[in-house]
Amino acid sequence: MPHIDRISALHDDLLVNILSQVPTKDAVTTMVLSKRWGLVWTMVPKLEYNDTSKEGGKSLWRLVDKSLQLHKAPVLQSLRIQAERQFTDDADVGKCVSYAVDHNVRELALIIPSLILPTQPKILLLPSNFYTSKTLVNLTLSCSALVIDVPSLACFPLLQTLALLKVVFKDESSHVRLLANCPALSYLRVNRYCGDNVKTFIVKVPSLKSFTYTQNDRRASRSLVLDSPGLRHLIIFDYGDLGSIQNMPHLETAYVGHLVPQPNDKFLRSFSSVGNLYLRLMDVACFSAINFPRLMKFKLHLLKPSSSEFVPGYSEYCSLEPLIFFLHNSPILKVLTISYDVGPDFEDLPLSWNQQSSVPGCLLSHLEIFVWDKFGGRRRQERECVAYIFANSKCLKTATVLPRCSYRLEEIVEDIKSMYRVSESSQLITHSDSTILEG
Repeated sequence: MPHIDRISALHDDLLVNILSQVPTKDAVTTMVLSKRWGLVWTMVPKLEYNDTSKEGGKSLWRLVDKSLQLHKAPVLQSLRIQAERQFTDDADVGKCVSYAVDHNVRELALIIPSLILPTQPKILLLPSNFYTSKTLVNLTLSCSALVIDVPSLACFPLLQTLALLKVVFKDESSHVRLLANCPALSYLRVNRYCGDNVKTFIVKVPSLKSFTYTQNDRRASRSLVLDSPGLRHLIIFDYGDLGSIQNMPHLETAYVGHLVPQPNDKFLRSFSSVGNLYLRLMDVACFSAINFPRLMKFKLHLLKPSSSEFVPGYSEYCSLEPLIFFLHNSPILKVLTISYDVGPDFEDLPLSWNQQSSVPGCLLSHLEIFVWDKFGGRRRQERECVAYIFANSKCLKTATVLPRCSYRLEEIVEDIKSMYRVSESSQLITHSDSTILEG
């Protein structure tokens, strides 16, 4: 029976749609199948280039250059270039971006490692028409050699999603001008680079709904200024000064990793209206008289560095008493998760805990799920804190206490089971292979 090429008989529009779902390199190779396929790929509105070859970036940029010369689609919906090797010619990059903007691109992603030379580092500048794109909706820029130099007349009227990952800004005001000219921006992700030339990163975007910010350089003196009243979701991971964070009345969820030895309560007051809060801290001393009237889910990851990790200003002493003050000021809390992550070198450090004179209202009438992960069991104070929550949580449905170490496991588990629980119908989980409930 003769072979019938049913795919080639399909309409051009359907073939273009099929080729849009595969990497551009694979789409281009279809031109060798027959004359029928020769120019179909040139009408594909989505171009995606991934450098996975062992040859390095040269082969990638040759493909990009040649395919753009042959490309005929009047509108380019998306252009994505992801290179695993260093690029070789910044003019190629600028030409690609300029072509995409001229063809009304909606989604643009440049994920390119920088070229490290022994004498002069490579610098990548974007073309001038990029900063006045009237069609861009989603933009991702990731390259430590990319210098963001925003002109005064920049404008991105439709841009909704922006990711700035390890890029360099020409000066302190470049990122401010960029954000100020994105009136529709709703999602922003920033991953700071050690040489990005910005000391104070300012985010004042009224339309912003979600913001993710990462700053891993412990040596840099940097701060974040955040004033975006429309925020609903916030993720911050910072080793430095959180500076000024304010005006978030509609915040729903917040993940904050504030890894400084002795955080003050100024940054924590900014989250008083949040409904779901996850904190990763080295100390809970910042829990003082801050009210959280809307908080329903809270996870605390209390982190202690290993003995080999030097953290200036870090105190080995830790008190859990501020945690109870926190519970007093969270009247409708339903889910409480505590992960006390200490290394073996810190298991015998002092841990302060004193019996409280009054019981937090959330324990008496709202708390339903309680999790203590990495429970040590060796310190009286840690045990008494868990026992206190068991004995006073009248609405508790599930209590999960997972031991940190395997040694003395049976003894620790039996001790946990012996603790009095005022909610007799609550389920107790103590197995290390259990799923930790986070609500």
